Amino acid sequence: MMGFHKRFHILAAAMCLALTGACSSGMGNLPSLDSISATEVKLAPGDKIRVSVQDLDAMSGDYIIDETGSVALPLINQVAAAGMTYTEMQSAIETKLAQQQVLNNPNVTVQPLELRPIYIMGEVRQPGEYAYRQGLTVFAAISMAGGYTYRAATDEVAVTRMVGDKPTTAVATENSVILPGDRIEVYERWF
Repeated sequence: MMGFHKRFHILAAAMCLALTGACSSGMGNLPSLDSISATEVKLAPGDKIRVSVQDLDAMSGDYIIDETGSVALPLINQVAAAGMTYTEMQSAIETKLAQQQVLNNPNVTVQPLELRPIYIMGEVRQPGEYAYRQGLTVFAAISMAGGYTYRAATDEVAVTRMVGDKPTTAVATENSVILPGDRIEVYERWF
């Protein structure tokens, strides 16, 4: 027969394991952020861009991608922008300018001005919305939010990113690269 103390220790250990499993953040079954999409910035509604067209000042200027994902440009009308990289957007504008015979050999540059903000929630000192900067990592984003609280689980965070048309949540480390529109969630540690 098993003694009272031995049964008590086995029962206590089993309860600790059960509580530890029940209190986890649930990130164990999430994919890695690096595996869900490339780190190249793609344009989306709400982004503000600067378009420069050599020898055509009438088209050069600052534009906002509208809710349909397009940009209304003088002389060539609507150009689809959502889901494109800057280089792809430049090529699309150059193609339209050539097709509509506005310029024979167009030279276009598209640059970011103001991209969608990022959102930092959970166990950080100042959760909220923050301006996106090129090359931003999870560490830099959490620093913008005042750093971790004393309750934060600092080894991993969850990042929700739009992949295609659906939000996808993945596990990220402090070195993971953040994209415009990402939502960072810092969970509370339990032990």
